[in-house]
Amino acid sequence: MALEKDSPVRVLTEYEIARALKELPSWRERQGALVCAWAFPDSREAIDFLAIVAEAAEHQGHHPDVDWRWNTIFLSITSHDVGGEITLRDLALATLLEFAAADSAAVAVPQRHQSVSLGIDTQDPARLEDFWIDAMGYRKGRDGDLVDPEGRNPRIWFQETATPNPNRIHIDKYISHSGLEHAQAALMPKAGPGDRTHEPSWTIYSDADGNRVCLCTEQRQDPPALD
Repeated sequence: MALEKDSPVRVLTEYEIARALKELPSWRERQGALVCAWAFPDSREAIDFLAIVAEAAEHQGHHPDVDWRWNTIFLSITSHDVGGEITLRDLALATLLEFAAADSAAVAVPQRHQSVSLGIDTQDPARLEDFWIDAMGYRKGRDGDLVDPEGRNPRIWFQETATPNPNRIHIDKYISHSGLEHAQAALMPKAGPGDRTHEPSWTIYSDADGNRVCLCTEQRQDPPALD
């Protein structure tokens, strides 16, 4: 049964997310979540803001994943109970925290929020899934990726291809588009310009043995379709 348009657990369309993020400059979309990072003058102010996050989460009845690192708070908001998707309640909590940050000493540093997925080239994903589910204690998400039920460790996804790369495991590093140029500059001396065919969505680099890393951003090659 379809959910009502104003249901808090209704999964948002790509267009709705893109439109909402225009009003949320601190936040980025990433793998079915809204993510942000805020830096503070010192750790005490970061801890004080954590209390605000906790209060907002209790008020909304919805809790973000939080990582406190000295003077910086990293946040990720998603609805795990609908398969790790962005819903209206995620947007509501992000909006509340955006206002709270604006009234504090927070400085948005989205370029510092990064995450990693493990990609495996294969001709037959179904042949590998059970092994990795049992090995990692993961579950299969609605989008087909294997995910940590606790949401702490990297996703595993299978790149189905008739011609798997000889080095079949690669890293996808998700970063803010605003940090892409810096990341590319760091790799240039070691790996050259990389394969930029799919920019601004992702850029591919290889090490001396052919192991690959993809720098992935929230940008798409094509804008989300209007619904």
